[in-house]
Amino acid sequence: MQDMVDTLIQYGYIVLFFYSLGGGMVGILAAGILCSQGKMEIGLCIFLAFLGNTLGSTLLFILGKYYKKDIMPYFKNHRRKLALATMKIKQYGTILLIVQKFIYGLKTFIPVAAGIAKYNFTKFAFINAFASLIWSIILGLAAYIFGHIIEEIFTQLGKYPYIAPLFLLALAGIIWFYLAKFSKK
Repeated sequence: MQDMVDTLIQYGYIVLFFYSLGGGMVGILAAGILCSQGKMEIGLCIFLAFLGNTLGSTLLFILGKYYKKDIMPYFKNHRRKLALATMKIKQYGTILLIVQKFIYGLKTFIPVAAGIAKYNFTKFAFINAFASLIWSIILGLAAYIFGHIIEEIFTQLGKYPYIAPLFLLALAGIIWFYLAKFSKK
């Protein structure tokens, strides 16, 4: 276990950047916790998560805008969701581009849908950078501030090993129920 933590600390900044290209919510939270333990620098982690998230969403936007025909086979099973996201982009634009950063599962669809909807690139780039900055600061600082509490929870869970699988099973059930209910709408 210690070897894994040492490797993560050694390559953590690089991993955080590349992980943030695809969303990176877990990455910035893990980095914030490591920062609270003094193993990484919080300012650099927030900056790298911001940079990676901004770049990743911009690339998805470009794929949607200029390579729609090439990427549509990859979204074959999600055409309805993509069409709904495109309609919502036209309705709610700015608000949706900010909020989607915090909702798992929408982070891929919304930038692609914005590109397909012919959203203004300059406006998208500005809103995306602003949303990525807010996202990285809020999640990074929250994990940093609550890092010691989270570490204590895992220490307590380590004393009672039968609780962790029950907790993970309950969490998976809640997520499954939420996604099943959300996808029916």
